[in-house]
Amino acid sequence: MYIWTPIEIGVWTAVGMHLPRWSWASLALLAVFCAVIAMRIIRRPFPFKFACLQELNHWICRLWHRLRVRGQCTVPPNGPALIVANHTCPVDPLVIAEACPARKVSFMIAKEYANPPLVGWIVRAADCIPVRRDGQDIAATKQAIRHLRSGKVLAIFIEGKIIPPGNKADPKDGAALLALRSQVPVIPCYISGTKYRDSLVRGFFARHKAVLRFGPPIDLSDLAQERGRDAVACATQRIYAQICALAPDGD
Repeated sequence: MYIWTPIEIGVWTAVGMHLPRWSWASLALLAVFCAVIAMRIIRRPFPFKFACLQELNHWICRLWHRLRVRGQCTVPPNGPALIVANHTCPVDPLVIAEACPARKVSFMIAKEYANPPLVGWIVRAADCIPVRRDGQDIAATKQAIRHLRSGKVLAIFIEGKIIPPGNKADPKDGAALLALRSQVPVIPCYISGTKYRDSLVRGFFARHKAVLRFGPPIDLSDLAQERGRDAVACATQRIYAQICALAPDGD
């Protein structure tokens, strides 16, 4: 236990006597805020470092990106799940993670984003899976299936890239392939209210009014035992239709 010396006590007393009352009030409010943050971090069901990241993400999403979740989060509280969403801007992974505070959500991300020092550390902390952009990364697919079968949550963007407003992109088959092979619950998700930027950095720091909607789990049981590209293509269209059905009017 640290024991204050008379000199230290005298210095702090002198400083305190000359501080105006509003300064003491500000310090008290800061102390209360820090205590609340510490309690929130402690209560999160994750290791300390990831809990700190999640708490930071909470304030970024809620205050800066003004995230609102419409309806109920349909991601199960435990067990595996595959979240499949549209892709609007670089903050999409952040808002999905914030909308599922009780689960650690991992993402399939482009391989080049897993290497920068800070981003790479966050990617590893979230158990994200780097994947090549050519669509032929079998090792990443197998890793994703193992991830799901181990009871974790994985999110994937069905278009495979950020789509500028007004543009349409054909959905990729990766999400359907994972869903059929792992046979885990598939949760559709639609993101709106974000602003498109032609730069990842500008898109991240831009202020958004992000709105996120989850849909009920998608039933793919009739395709689970089928093999071949036709079954995967059918599952892709079914998942994509459920995602688009969540779009608000006029989007």
